[in-house]
Amino acid sequence: MANYLAQFQTIKSSSDRIVIAVEDVSDLWLNVKDSFEQRLPVKKACLNNKARNPVLVENLPAEFIQTTDSRLRSRFPQEQYLFWFREPYATVVLVTCEDLDEFKTILKPRLKLIVQNDEREWFIVFVSKAHPSNDQATKMAKKVYARLEADFNTKKRERCCKFDLHGPDDEFWDDFDSKMVDCIRNTLDKRVQFYEEENRRLSEQRFTPIWNFCNFFILKESLAFMFEVTNLHEDSLREYDELELCYSESVNLPGKPREFGGLETGDDQAALLNPGFKALTQIVQDDVFREFEFRQYIFACQAKLLFKLSRPVEVAARGYAFVVSFSKTLALHENALPFCFREVWVITACLGLIKSTSTQYDGGVVAIDSEKEFYRLQGDLYSLCRAKVYEACLFDWLWGWNRKKSSQQCLIKHAILAKASYLAFDST
Repeated sequence: MANYLAQFQTIKSSSDRIVIAVEDVSDLWLNVKDSFEQRLPVKKACLNNKARNPVLVENLPAEFIQTTDSRLRSRFPQEQYLFWFREPYATVVLVTCEDLDEFKTILKPRLKLIVQNDEREWFIVFVSKAHPSNDQATKMAKKVYARLEADFNTKKRERCCKFDLHGPDDEFWDDFDSKMVDCIRNTLDKRVQFYEEENRRLSEQRFTPIWNFCNFFILKESLAFMFEVTNLHEDSLREYDELELCYSESVNLPGKPREFGGLETGDDQAALLNPGFKALTQIVQDDVFREFEFRQYIFACQAKLLFKLSRPVEVAARGYAFVVSFSKTLALHENALPFCFREVWVITACLGLIKSTSTQYDGGVVAIDSEKEFYRLQGDLYSLCRAKVYEACLFDWLWGWNRKKSSQQCLIKHAILAKASYLAFDST
């Protein structure tokens, strides 16, 4: 499964909305495309979160894609399940028919064949081409649609709605939106259940020889990403929190030595707010990721979700705790890291957190206690930054005095320290 990591990252980076498939049986899509796309994003979609509690999503990003599109081409079963988060959440079947016999002999058998897949959530939109002034055509359209409803609706669920090409009314759009959201919700519930069962199965192997964190990561982040795309950000954040905990347990398991990371150019520049700083394929080693890059990746994903939830104070709180904790981890690997690495990393991490949380923060919409907490955290970050500037400047002076040499790396660090010194001391 780890072999799919590159493909997983590519799909994830190119998917920012759910897909609604269009099965254009009667070549109608070009006639209705503009009207349908005006309904996006889906307004006030009631979805279920991981705990199966209803959550109202104000704007659900989505796009219509025809089933003939290459983006929806069939994949091998394993790939389909791995990347289930990007498969269509609903299928809209577009049909029209102006003759009852044609419906019975041609259209009905074809529709039965299309919708026989029980795993796919679908509903049928009957497009009436009859002009309101043509009574005969209007009556025939009503008869065909009545037959369609009788054949495809059930007592438990209505699957059909009627679109008037010459002017759909508000009642149709309400019906259309309702059926589409029902399909999306049902699909999401099924997929959440699948990912939960798979993650539970892999979690049970955590302390066995066959445990593979990379496999677990792909499934866990697939679930997190699916929640994120459907704007269930709280659930997505919870998945990343659990992933962080599981990684902490895995990376500390006894076994063969693993590379820590941090030895590449630019690694001393903290990447706490940039999940795409490095491709995951670059930092994977055997069955697990290098600790230096992966911990920053997880935090960056968490911070992105917290910003979407309008919680910059929590980003600052988590960020400060992470910097303090990770600084201790860096100290354990200090002998293998470049000179002054830890100090520069902490300085850039603090400055990055200060800038991003200040930009996202709006003191006018929070409680007084939250405002006090935010500025206290900002002060803590500045204080930590100042402390590391003192240490780095001292180390830098001693190193330069003893070695009597200069290098590009030294010049870069001087520039960073100069900027950090200005910002840290200017805050006072």
